[in-house]
Amino acid sequence: MRKLVGIDIPLSAEFVRALQDIWNAGDCAFPIDQRLVQKQKAQIVDEFFVDEIVTTEGRSVLGAQGSTIAENDAVLFTTSGSSGIPKGVIHTHDSLQANADIVAQYFGDTSQMHWLACLPPSHVGGFGVISRALIWNCQLTTLPQFDAEQVESLARQGVTHTSLVATALGRINSELFERILLGGAKPPPHLPPNVTTTYGLTETMGGVVYGRTALSGVEISISEEQEILVRGPVLMDRYYQQQLGHPIDVDGWLHTGDLGTMSVDNQLSVTGRRSELIISGGENVSSIEVEDAVFSHPDVNEVAVIGVPDEKWGELVMALVVKNPTSTLTEDELIAYVKTKLAGYKCPKRIEFRNELARTATGKLQKFKLREPYWVNHTRQVN
Repeated sequence: MRKLVGIDIPLSAEFVRALQDIWNAGDCAFPIDQRLVQKQKAQIVDEFFVDEIVTTEGRSVLGAQGSTIAENDAVLFTTSGSSGIPKGVIHTHDSLQANADIVAQYFGDTSQMHWLACLPPSHVGGFGVISRALIWNCQLTTLPQFDAEQVESLARQGVTHTSLVATALGRINSELFERILLGGAKPPPHLPPNVTTTYGLTETMGGVVYGRTALSGVEISISEEQEILVRGPVLMDRYYQQQLGHPIDVDGWLHTGDLGTMSVDNQLSVTGRRSELIISGGENVSSIEVEDAVFSHPDVNEVAVIGVPDEKWGELVMALVVKNPTSTLTEDELIAYVKTKLAGYKCPKRIEFRNELARTATGKLQKFKLREPYWVNHTRQVN
């Protein structure tokens, strides 16, 4: 019987060896987020019926009952929880191989690459660096967590490629790398030429669109409701141990929950989440479109746009902003600026300045946490 084996080890060569041992035994790996406290780790191990656990002290049998691991299952991820409800996503060795194949087609010769893994392997962006390097049999260096000085030092010593999130990219000299893949949160408006933005989900084994163009073997379609659909061999096998239904329809399309448009030359633009549309005064407002307009102001470092309850408008467009520490920008000045970019009904009616915004481990805004204080005594409309 195949087992689900948790890896409770910081990202390191030891983590990679544990992963290989699990796969060599025909079992399925479950990388556990190292930022969780012990109580949270124990809870997630229990919720997902983990059979065994590997730590720096060795491998232990837990004796869980209820595991449903199948022969070809390779890895279990929990989603980032940007919507507040993490899900267990199973990928097989086939989808890992497909991911490695399509990314290799994008890069060309992978044999001389030297990849740095410094994002959490409990998330698909960090794990994908490891799994592809193992499949490609190229050099791999690991760091237990992102550290700007160490990342730059390793680049000077010969590391050629890495995968980062936007907050990490802004802290290093990107020119030290041959190529950087950028995922997670919204990218900055101006990117160095050696940085490639990616779009993907845990369910797609990470990035399937590089620089707005779908990778070879991946199909992208836009539904009548403007939802982004993805089809191809990189898709997840199933949700694990949860009664969530299946997001892949009978024609093989994954329903991402993201909204987008496709240009005549097949360039994808992501415009928001279906669940993040703000309905204000009967008008649909894309939070991403508003965020782009606010973020274009030179004094704005971070922004999250949310809908908050309002008796007149139903939902009121509100921007939570982290500005440059030396900026004297006011709420009225920023609203006036955005009105030069967008139609009036899309512009924020309120702006709050914050020191930081709630984010996941991969840098995604946790909108549910940002909205929660405003909706405590209200029921938010589901779109």
